[in-house]
Amino acid sequence: MEQLLNKHLILTLLFSYFLVFLVILFDRKFSVGMWRELLTSSLLSLVQLIAVAFVILYLLKLNVEALNFAVVLLFYFNASLIAARRFTLKAYPKRRVFLIVFATISLITTAVLTLLYLAGLLTLKPNSLIPLAGIVTAAGMRSLSLAFKYFKSKVEALSDVLLGMFALGASDVEVFKFLFRSLIDDITVPVRDMFRSAGIVHIPGVMVGLLVAGIFPLKAALFQFAILSTMVFQFTFVPAVALFSLIYTSGLKLEA
Repeated sequence: MEQLLNKHLILTLLFSYFLVFLVILFDRKFSVGMWRELLTSSLLSLVQLIAVAFVILYLLKLNVEALNFAVVLLFYFNASLIAARRFTLKAYPKRRVFLIVFATISLITTAVLTLLYLAGLLTLKPNSLIPLAGIVTAAGMRSLSLAFKYFKSKVEALSDVLLGMFALGASDVEVFKFLFRSLIDDITVPVRDMFRSAGIVHIPGVMVGLLVAGIFPLKAALFQFAILSTMVFQFTFVPAVALFSLIYTSGLKLEA
């Protein structure tokens, strides 16, 4: 039995990296330039997933709430670090960008998790808090990564329009509002597609896990809907608050 399990694990790992290497070969063929990041990220992801699996088991045995909160705080820090690296406009100090990102992700994600707790959808046990905190934090991180990517491209594409608005006396906030309106539609595309396709194109993993665990289907469906709703919230408000805070504290700078 153990030999079969080991063989299955090796085959799973080989299959997974076979798909990753196909993407790397495709990237090399067309000179996209993302293969190094993809290879590094895949290795880090594998190590992180294995480590987190053992950490959750360890925390379940200890059952100490303070350690669970420490893991969530670590999620906030790592998510902020990853998202802040996506912000490449040199006119803004990197330290300030990171602090604003960290404060935004921490405050908004904590507020969402608190609402989930009050609604009875979240407990403080590690098998509930850590996975849900990871899902919600990751949504905020992904939204910021997209926001920062599109922010730079929008500033470059609309630089003449933005300079014209400044010339006519518009404030930084007014110009940012105009810029953000064109950003938010692009930022929320992934989560809006996820909302639209849930149940007819894919069955979300959280719902499947609950159904396998024997949860009543209506309860599983409503729980999954609550998770999707929090992701829509994160994708909208995390980039809005982070970018507004950055513009409010530093001004809207058009230099790339």
